[in-house]
Amino acid sequence: MRPLTVTWQPYDRLATHDPTLDLGGLGGFFKEGMRWPDYLEAYEPEWHAHLEAIRLSIVANRVWGGGDWHQESAAGAPLLSDGHYLCTTYRDWGDLLAATWSSELNRDFSYMDFYIDVRLPARPFE
Repeated sequence: MRPLTVTWQPYDRLATHDPTLDLGGLGGFFKEGMRWPDYLEAYEPEWHAHLEAIRLSIVANRVWGGGDWHQESAAGAPLLSDGHYLCTTYRDWGDLLAATWSSELNRDFSYMDFYIDVRLPARPFE
């Protein structure tokens, strides 16, 4: 299997794609003290490579935005090279970002930290 790559697209463009390819869920479960492996446990193993590709892209691109950014930005929704994508709720986006940055920074975050831009913690990088 070829490595999955991620490009960032407008949410509205992807939201009209085949819904069976959307990796999003309802979200709102990620709490302080949890890390990336806790996030992956909520998904079937067949989706772990997809989520890991998205996580790596978030880190590489220093994505630090709330659910509103995800849904309204010109480049806020990840599209994978196999056609899967993530167009999700504010809560689910918060889970993803909290899981990514909790592990990457070894710092506690919950989904509410990334729920909406006005709740974002200070960026730890430029």
